[in-house]
Amino acid sequence: MQPPFYASGFLYSLKTHQILLLQSSKKDDSKPLWSTLGGESKVGEEAQITFQRIVSKLLNINLKSKDIHPIYDYFHNTRNKPNFVFYAEVGSTKKFNDLKMSLSWFTFRETVKLPFTSQTKQDIVVGERVINAKWRDNNEAKQTL
Repeated sequence: MQPPFYASGFLYSLKTHQILLLQSSKKDDSKPLWSTLGGESKVGEEAQITFQRIVSKLLNINLKSKDIHPIYDYFHNTRNKPNFVFYAEVGSTKKFNDLKMSLSWFTFRETVKLPFTSQTKQDIVVGERVINAKWRDNNEAKQTL
């Protein structure tokens, strides 16, 4: 049986090349931080299914497995468990005004100015590299046809 883990990630709009991020609520005078979507695994659940379930629960979006892509995984010291990071391709940048959380779409360039934890920043940087590599591979494949 797989030990408990955390799954996190973001939605990526194929049309606008933006990612969806979550802003934490202010608990004190500090600046609210931006983060990816994430949550804990359930017993026996695979990491991709965990991410899919979390997105469904938070955003009421049912992602198709074929649209969810792994970025990387690592041991998250603060959570004291493995963290699996994903991105999910979506067609458009849906507005989420009706939810009780603050969500916004950003280009990767815009994320440079946002306050993050160092680990979230790393997840986004690596995510951008993975998306760019996939885009290059797809374009090279089209050119060779």
